[in-house]
Amino acid sequence: MESSCSSNDVRKWKAEEAIAGNAEALQALRELITYPLLYSREARKLGLKWPRGLLLYGPPGTGKVFTIFVRECDAHLIVLSPHSVHRAHAGESEKILRDAFAEASSHIKLGKPSVIFIDEIDAICPRRDSRRQQDIRIASQLIMLMDSSATSTSGTKVVVVASTNRVDALDPALRRSGRFDSEIEVTTPSEEERLQILKLYTKKVPLDPTVNLEVLAALCNGYVGADLEALCREAAMCAVKRSSNANEEANVCTLIMDDWKNARSIVGPSITRGVTVEIPKVSWDDIGGLNNLKKKLKQAVEWPLKHSDAFSSGAELFSMYVGEGEALLRNTFRRARLVAPSIIFFDEADVIAAKRGSGSSGSTTVGERLLSTLLTEMDGLEEAKVLHVPPPDLEARYEILRVHTRGMKISVDVDLRQLAEDTEYFTGAELEGLCREAGIVALREDITASIVHARHFQTVRCSLKPALTKQEIDSYATYIKKPTRKPPQQPASVGNQKRKKKWWQELVVPVTISVVGFIVVAEYLILLSLI
Repeated sequence: MESSCSSNDVRKWKAEEAIAGNAEALQALRELITYPLLYSREARKLGLKWPRGLLLYGPPGTGKVFTIFVRECDAHLIVLSPHSVHRAHAGESEKILRDAFAEASSHIKLGKPSVIFIDEIDAICPRRDSRRQQDIRIASQLIMLMDSSATSTSGTKVVVVASTNRVDALDPALRRSGRFDSEIEVTTPSEEERLQILKLYTKKVPLDPTVNLEVLAALCNGYVGADLEALCREAAMCAVKRSSNANEEANVCTLIMDDWKNARSIVGPSITRGVTVEIPKVSWDDIGGLNNLKKKLKQAVEWPLKHSDAFSSGAELFSMYVGEGEALLRNTFRRARLVAPSIIFFDEADVIAAKRGSGSSGSTTVGERLLSTLLTEMDGLEEAKVLHVPPPDLEARYEILRVHTRGMKISVDVDLRQLAEDTEYFTGAELEGLCREAGIVALREDITASIVHARHFQTVRCSLKPALTKQEIDSYATYIKKPTRKPPQQPASVGNQKRKKKWWQELVVPVTISVVGFIVVAEYLILLSLI
């Protein structure tokens, strides 16, 4: 182990980066591995038993694999993964675990700290209710080995560190005291930590003076250590392509800010994969009409992000199997918190948050459980606002038609104003479909046609009917304007009024029956005595 100051600094930076700059997790690792060696005498005096297990959980790519840190501590490392543990034949997986603990114990006897690192432990030891015999055997074997290591008479014991990104899928027996005593959440790096990681990866990379890593770190919200590494690699690839196209004889390839921008368009935060959608490059000008609604949306979404200092904080970021939908909802809100500021969009919210008691059965429905989870995750929301999106009016329909005919060659006989008047109650999507179908009709008429005429629009207009009716539009409008009122109390029925008696009146009948019964029994006993 080298002792130079510069080498120690490099190793320290690598250890910090290996857990994405999370100081809490780094301190827990040092206490787990180095403290039993540094403070063994104090521990014996105090009767202190050091924890032997640490569970690191968090999103993938946050640096939970800490091999660099273990090398820094000069400890013997044994790495186990689902690929190395799972075997086809019964008993082989358990033997691999036993051999790993035996190897770790042999190094401890030589006076060297030994660490067993289990990567993706949720795949090796899932909940034992999975009914897979192999999973049950592996989990039971690991529990037995950790318990036997904890009760060992030797002063230094085997340290077991595990990582997972699905802590709820882990066997609960492993999370009991004496096994994985400590659980540390490895979160996504902050802006300052992202800056340090970028500096580490670009230490030997020639950067153009215009490249501002602080600005880049601020733009990479939600990126973890692995994402930043991929970003630097992609930026270097963009620089190589640009340099080869511009000057093939250039010896030094310098990264400019455009390379980073191109790389960011390719490499995104991995934590949001699967829950985010590709956002098309559209602007507010591409939405015809609805000016009042667009203004309200800007105030509700854009302003808190662009002018965050002027806004107070709002809420703290909310299947076929029972509980699966609720878990998905909680996981969505958890991911949104990690990459905040973020937006969660619920399409068809009436299905997710249905009215309670709407089911025919008396049991709790899936919709009610989802609603309860949603309310729990959204607890603390200061204000709930409902925005009514009415169908476009005449001017809005005209603007929508203009937007969707910008890329079309239309004849001079096409009167978009008249077409807007003829499409009352049409929605924006229906108007878009009308323009698209008009182009198809023109091609059907003449496959070589390059201009869409008014007759094509009129043909499509006559074949289409708006999905909305005046009654539906009025019902939506009245729902927004109608205040929330309690339903009027219904008068009590005659039967209910008869049941509303005083408590002593309800006791008359049972008391009378009891007295009569007592008298009958007494007379019967008297007759028996006379006979």
